[in-house]
Amino acid sequence: MLKILLAVVIASVALPAAAERLHKVLASPLVEEGSDPDGCTPAISGLGGPSIWDVRIERLLLDGKALVETSREAEPNRFPLCVADQPVAKNAVVELPFVPHEGGSARAAGIVLRFVDPQDFYVAGADVIAGSVRLLRVVNGERRVIADRPARLTAGKAHTLKVGAVDENFSVSLDGVILFETHDAALAAAGRVGVASRADSQTRFGGLFITVLD
Repeated sequence: MLKILLAVVIASVALPAAAERLHKVLASPLVEEGSDPDGCTPAISGLGGPSIWDVRIERLLLDGKALVETSREAEPNRFPLCVADQPVAKNAVVELPFVPHEGGSARAAGIVLRFVDPQDFYVAGADVIAGSVRLLRVVNGERRVIADRPARLTAGKAHTLKVGAVDENFSVSLDGVILFETHDAALAAAGRVGVASRADSQTRFGGLFITVLD
């Protein structure tokens, strides 16, 4: 039953009657370029210094503004995060529009799910350089790939990443096409939602669209 519900939600066929699609703005179109994020709190997972997020203009995204991690640290095991305070959910569908730009070791964008702290969360990530989309879990700071599929990603082009989670069932899609469905039960508690970058990626993130299924 849960697997059927997940497949239906990811295909955007029929959401549960009580479900509401929230738009979590991370970079308000009303603030000036260079402002701090107004919808999430910076954090860091892995190595390197603190994450630094700024609002930038991005005309390929709906509101014309984007959130960018600007520190340019090229450490490949450094994962800057920006995590929203609300909602807190176990089961949800989350969409993220993004535009990958520069990056020497990575050109990445990710959706954070069930975030408890920088050592414990799931992340669905896309990377232009790797040419793939992955679902990973981070438990006690240790990262493990759950599923990985090749994907066509282009720098300077807007893409949309989408992940759905219903208990241990996950489905991940890119630009409206489901890439894979998989299972993992390591992190069963509710948590927060956010975005993830990697290393020196200069990806521009739009707002998060969140449907809570709890």
